[in-house]
Amino acid sequence: KLVVRLKGGDVSFFSNILDELQILVDNNIPYEVIPGVTAASGAAAYAGIPLTARGYATSVRFLTFYKKDIVTDEYWQELAATKDTLVFYMSSETLDTVVENLVQHNIDAAKLLAVVEQATTPKQNVSVTGLYNYDTTLKGKKFASPTLVIIGKVVALHSQFAWLQNNPGDENYFTSIDKNINLLK
Repeated sequence: KLVVRLKGGDVSFFSNILDELQILVDNNIPYEVIPGVTAASGAAAYAGIPLTARGYATSVRFLTFYKKDIVTDEYWQELAATKDTLVFYMSSETLDTVVENLVQHNIDAAKLLAVVEQATTPKQNVSVTGLYNYDTTLKGKKFASPTLVIIGKVVALHSQFAWLQNNPGDENYFTSIDKNINLLK
């Protein structure tokens, strides 16, 4: 028998791979891991935002903020001060708090925020705003899943290098699956 566990993006980024590998090893089940392209790389490329563009950022941080208690105040201060590009996975529902914390810690006003919805699909949309005017542009907006957030000076490059136009509609590319449905029926 052959079982395939298919995941969007790369299996080593914000997934349950550790738990899954442990179960496989504990049960002597042979396995193979095939790497994918992480959402940050795909979303940034399709949005025309080079994550580490020379003169803009020398490194990138992959983060998540899906629960409000997983990042300390000291870490928010570090994130606000860094020159790194910040990429937030699974954080569209807490985006208001992300921006609030970065602004509270005086993030550089030259850094912009991009929200990439349904990246690398024909339904992709990219919304760009300044962090200090976020309250009047994107605050409270519900974004289509999956969504990736990119914050940094590199986001300014989107206006020059966006080769894929935003989708004019608001339909979803991905079909949502109700988690209560038993898929094995």
